[in-house]
Amino acid sequence: MSNTFEAIVLETIRYFSFFKFAPDFGEIYTFLKKKSSKKDLESILENMEEKKVLIRSKNGDLYTTPQYTLYFRDRLIRQQISQNKLRKIQLFLKILSWFPQIELIGLSGTVAMMNAQEKDDIDLFIISEKRRLWTARIISLIVAQVSGLRRKAGESEAKDKICLNLFFDESNLQIPKYKQTEYVAHEVLQMKPVTNKNFTYEKFLDKNKWVYTFFPNAKKPIVQKIANNNPNFIGNVLEFILKKLQLTIIKLHQTSEIVTDTQLWFFPDDFERKIKSKML
Repeated sequence: MSNTFEAIVLETIRYFSFFKFAPDFGEIYTFLKKKSSKKDLESILENMEEKKVLIRSKNGDLYTTPQYTLYFRDRLIRQQISQNKLRKIQLFLKILSWFPQIELIGLSGTVAMMNAQEKDDIDLFIISEKRRLWTARIISLIVAQVSGLRRKAGESEAKDKICLNLFFDESNLQIPKYKQTEYVAHEVLQMKPVTNKNFTYEKFLDKNKWVYTFFPNAKKPIVQKIANNNPNFIGNVLEFILKKLQLTIIKLHQTSEIVTDTQLWFFPDDFERKIKSKML
């Protein structure tokens, strides 16, 4: 095995180390920036372990570099914290899934990787039916508000609160070209669907094939075609009204948020740059 392959494996593990996370074999394989067989990866990991470049956990599942072995223990602790957070929002997720306007509810951020800390909120990604983006958003906000789980703008203490920061209309599932970066590719593949109607999750991955240029080992979805429902007149009118109302409110406080007819991104535009600068 070449030193180049070792360097790529090390780069993959160091990326996770930035998030204080020790990946397992499957996570290393998925996010390796080199097309590889699992057998070859197993061989290189064994070699790197023998040379003490990497340390493997006692149960043999996790890997990290020698200075970060504390992450083995941290991962177990954070898994439990993440599971506790998910238990607290189970009813919210169940209620939200009842609404036909919502096609997909996905976990993102630290909870998606089961790597949350006590103080963390819970990031959700919502995909709506065609031409129901604003209806899906107001439904999500209302259910979160009634449940006492909604994280409000500017709220500093957000432990166990739900952060509704990303909404897509199913008519436009492709992430914009200028956001097609390695960091966003990680986020796309780490997202975990908890509600997935009409193969929406598979369609989302299929529309974002660019992620496989970064991570060629990632599993590609099998997409099945499902006939879309035609939006009805009353639903269209309600969508129009809700869009106008929400846009009026958003524009009063808008800073770096991205708002289009089919995608809503409610988090700082420089978030990815900050992460990159800390990793250099």
